[in-house]
Amino acid sequence: AVAAERARLAREMHDSVAKTLHGVALAADGLAASAGSDRMDPALVRRQADLVARSARRAAAESRELLTDLRRETDPTHGTDVTAELEALAADFTTRTGLPTAFRRTGEACAPSVPPAVARHLLTIAAEALENAHRHASPTRVEVRAGVHGDLLRISVHDDGTGLPPDTTLERLREAGHFGLLGMVERATAVGARIRIGRGCRPRGTEVRLELPLGAVTIPRT
Repeated sequence: AVAAERARLAREMHDSVAKTLHGVALAADGLAASAGSDRMDPALVRRQADLVARSARRAAAESRELLTDLRRETDPTHGTDVTAELEALAADFTTRTGLPTAFRRTGEACAPSVPPAVARHLLTIAAEALENAHRHASPTRVEVRAGVHGDLLRISVHDDGTGLPPDTTLERLREAGHFGLLGMVERATAVGARIRIGRGCRPRGTEVRLELPLGAVTIPRT
């Protein structure tokens, strides 16, 4: 049990803080290049500096969450606004990569706050879907959606890139070494969510869709 917990924390550190810090480094490199350019654009420099600051704050917040988990002191009454976090994630991704990434609220009601541990899994899945699209699919745009549909919290990431082969299965993904996608499936399973990875209802690209029963994300009231 101790070894499994250490493995989980190592995975969380790699998937959250390490990737965020890598993003900070890339943003800082971009800021340095812009500031040193003969045709420096003050507005661009301000945007890049703001991205560095926000990414650093996010890394600090992720570190605090992991330390809280390690000490077993997570407050069950404290929730995370996943919708707001996804909107910020999409904006940051656009700034960092230059790939237009829109965010859209959907459904009949506002998404509820969810326990931090659950939110971390959902946000990591969304972030991994964005990174996969950028690295492998050559898309021109990406759209992130989130909202309540019936008794489900639904989150989706869709790109208009090359898409996965129509006969894609988890076993074939494993054989091809797509462990990022497999990790997304494992995270979804860990929080009781259903995940679908494929073309969805659109003619191009790939859609990653998460559906999580609202009963699984209820924050206890005090």
